[in-house]
Amino acid sequence: MKRLLQIIFLILSELIFSQNISGNVMSENEVMIPKVLIVNMTTNQKTYSDSYGKFIIDANIGDEIRFAKESYKLGKIVITSNQFQSVKLEKIPQEIEEVKIINKRLAESQEEELRKSIGLPKGPEKTREKPADAVDDIVKPLIGIPPTLNFQAIYDVVSGKSRRLRRLYKYEDLQEGLTWIKNNVDWEYFRDAGIEPQKMNDFLMFALRDEKVLMYMKAKNIGGLTIALDNNIGAYLERITQSK
Repeated sequence: MKRLLQIIFLILSELIFSQNISGNVMSENEVMIPKVLIVNMTTNQKTYSDSYGKFIIDANIGDEIRFAKESYKLGKIVITSNQFQSVKLEKIPQEIEEVKIINKRLAESQEEELRKSIGLPKGPEKTREKPADAVDDIVKPLIGIPPTLNFQAIYDVVSGKSRRLRRLYKYEDLQEGLTWIKNNVDWEYFRDAGIEPQKMNDFLMFALRDEKVLMYMKAKNIGGLTIALDNNIGAYLERITQSK
């Protein structure tokens, strides 16, 4: 009898405290935001806002709900009642630089197309020695009018200096990006999703194979990065499960 009463009490508690929370997600200018990733941090349940910015998610009193969207800062609320929730996300300031199209092939490259498709500005340029390019710095000047010969470029390409510089810059950019991710991403979110703290670096290296993760990292867009990383959680957990 005591066991039966305990079961009834648990069922009643669940009925009382468990509920569907509805609301909408908007910008600071009260423009509704569609396709926002919404996560219950307690249950790890996920959903997205619809085309009108509205959402419904299962939640209990005291649950923390987080909101992630590219180009916006992460938002979060703690459920205190079953009332309609209006959530405002703060836009991430982004400097839009002038884009100069040098040639058609460059404009149609995969990175450029991806950047345009997700609406990201180009990152700020760094002051670096430009690695010599065999086509741009040797062949094109040689067939130009008048033809010119760039001995320094020839030396850099033949000696391997250009290749070493590209590798160095790629490594430096990757380390800078990883440091930024570690300082800005909410690791509790990924821990609750099943990724242990000691696996975080391994997960990041796995996720960085995704072009969108790379693009959001370069743009320092925490909202978009969170979504892109979230999309890699399932595949990563499946991989480490199979490797055991």
